[in-house]
Amino acid sequence: MSMTVQELACACGLETIGGDPSAAIRSAANIDEAGPQQLSFICGEQYAAKAAASTASALIVPKGMTTVSVPEATCLLPSADPEIDFMKCLELLYPTKPVVAGISARANVDPSAQIGAGSFIDAGVTVGRGARIGRHCILWAGCHVGEEVELGDGCTLHPNVVLYHGTTLRDNVVIHAGSVIGSDGFGYKHRKGVHVKFPQVGTVLIERDVEIGANTCIDRAALGRTVIGAGTKIDNHVHIAHNVRIGKGVLICGQAGIGGSTVIEDYAVLASQCGVADHVRVGRGAKVLAQAGVIGDVKSGAEVVGFPATDRKQAMREMVTMRRMAELYKPLKVLVNLLPKLTERFHPGR
Repeated sequence: MSMTVQELACACGLETIGGDPSAAIRSAANIDEAGPQQLSFICGEQYAAKAAASTASALIVPKGMTTVSVPEATCLLPSADPEIDFMKCLELLYPTKPVVAGISARANVDPSAQIGAGSFIDAGVTVGRGARIGRHCILWAGCHVGEEVELGDGCTLHPNVVLYHGTTLRDNVVIHAGSVIGSDGFGYKHRKGVHVKFPQVGTVLIERDVEIGANTCIDRAALGRTVIGAGTKIDNHVHIAHNVRIGKGVLICGQAGIGGSTVIEDYAVLASQCGVADHVRVGRGAKVLAQAGVIGDVKSGAEVVGFPATDRKQAMREMVTMRRMAELYKPLKVLVNLLPKLTERFHPGR
């Protein structure tokens, strides 16, 4: 979609400085690649040199950088939050293609299922007995919605998402391709040389405004519910075990794994490839850094790293100490090799 610089500025409540406000903007690009008829942004002085070298037709900049040196043809749009305003412009330049409501003739919808007004059910979707799908939902090809599943309004399931029986999604949940919600938790009891499965008879509740990446698995509870709190965002290839309770606004990055019955409190962050053991608590606003292994509780606001996960600052001090010790290894080895000679010289015959 093409818009003028002035139209974009007005849509975001921004003014224009220099350049040509009537210039057409056809797309957006990062500051390293943006050229004529493109929009870009910078968010600090460290990008001033890149802005000066850019040939973008329009550039969103922090309000305090209105004197940044840019080509004469570049129009500046000062902003209190360049990233957010750039995101608003992206939504205008790349509008979502509207979906026409309706149920494909090649979908398999149980007669007892309820489909809300304005929803779209694509070919190859199966909707089980007693399922309830809210208004303006979009279910793309190959999705499976099990028996007694409930979707709130405005949910989107990308291709091949599987919702096992009894799963509940509140409003505006987005789940990307290949994810599985509500599969059995990994619960077994060892008896007489046999792993006996503990029946997984609970459910999963996904609160409103949650987004879940591709190929992520969230297990149903053994008893009760596995819960994902409102506004939480989960990356691709994440595993969340049975009876986990995740709070509001949590960020979970790719390839993280969370053991059963663990609690992740509001606004915590779990970085890529970290692992959290079962039956622990990660406090509000805590940050578990990449590849950390959490085997005990993490206090609210803490930052932990390594295995077993420990306070980031303490871990950094330990790493520095170990490197210094490594630097002492060679001279220490020389002294150790000299000891026999020194002993022979000062204490002959010993």
